[in-house]
Amino acid sequence: MKIYKKFGELGAVLVLAAALAIPTVTHAQMLELRISGENPMTGLDLQMAERFAQNLELALGDGFDYEFFHTQALGDETVHMQMIRTGQIDVYPMGSDAVSLDGRWAIFDMPFLFSNRETVARLLDGEVGEMLRASMRESAGLEVLAFGELGFRNITNNVRPIVVPSDLVGIRLRVPGSAARILAFTEFGAQPISMNMGELYLGLQQGTVDGQENPLITIRSRSFFEVQSYMSLSRHVYSPVTLVMNGARFDALTDEHRTAVLAAAQEAAEYTRNLGAEADDTLLDELGQSMEINEIDLEAFRAAAVPIWAAVGEMAGSDFAAQVVAAASN
Repeated sequence: MKIYKKFGELGAVLVLAAALAIPTVTHAQMLELRISGENPMTGLDLQMAERFAQNLELALGDGFDYEFFHTQALGDETVHMQMIRTGQIDVYPMGSDAVSLDGRWAIFDMPFLFSNRETVARLLDGEVGEMLRASMRESAGLEVLAFGELGFRNITNNVRPIVVPSDLVGIRLRVPGSAARILAFTEFGAQPISMNMGELYLGLQQGTVDGQENPLITIRSRSFFEVQSYMSLSRHVYSPVTLVMNGARFDALTDEHRTAVLAAAQEAAEYTRNLGAEADDTLLDELGQSMEINEIDLEAFRAAAVPIWAAVGEMAGSDFAAQVVAAASN
């Protein structure tokens, strides 16, 4: 088990100090947090959590202390979702599995709903984000601090390039444990298989599954390019990092600490969005050295996604889904 405490080195603090507008806090008491995620530090979810901690260290100085766990030091995503609700950890960067705690997160499994990061940021930093915050608090007792980025997901596999939906027929594709994602890829013709992310590399290597779908930065950081032959640039859904705090822990914060926590989280969210955009701009050439890369027939996939939208909309809540679709279209 590896624990990080007190990340702040002088160089990092100086860089952050120049870049951030996070207010310093005159604190009457120490803020101590236990932060954890199941993925390696190369993932954007853990980089968001790390940046959040660094921001708080900058804002609070000696008034802040924390423990930081990663790479399944405390368990997998299922364990983490239990621990954050019971208060065994204070802060957790959730990925696609957030939908298992709140059905409204199924909206992120509606294929081709989001076409660019600007639309996503506008919605998540605005009214849609506020609705999601209220829903997660009610359904799971968690306070959403900010929405960062995992990114737009693309399909890789070892069978053939994916150009039209029928190319997915028969392909055993690993997906997160989301009913909406499973439904979508079943409709497209694939054989979706739910598998723990930590088991995926070996599953691809041994042929237990033929392919997977993740953002470029995850395909690179998890080395999936080593065990995959084809990558199809589908950008079929956008996955956020939902940085959450145990609700009771958030409510117990002082006003000053609450202000610092929210500011630190929002800056960390914007930081990961920038990292994701930069990765999409720079990684294609690198990944193309190991995999054959192709574009999909977007119109063919959009046509096949029509019935999926209705089904996923029901999972997320029809009225809420209609609001999100309308907001994304504006």
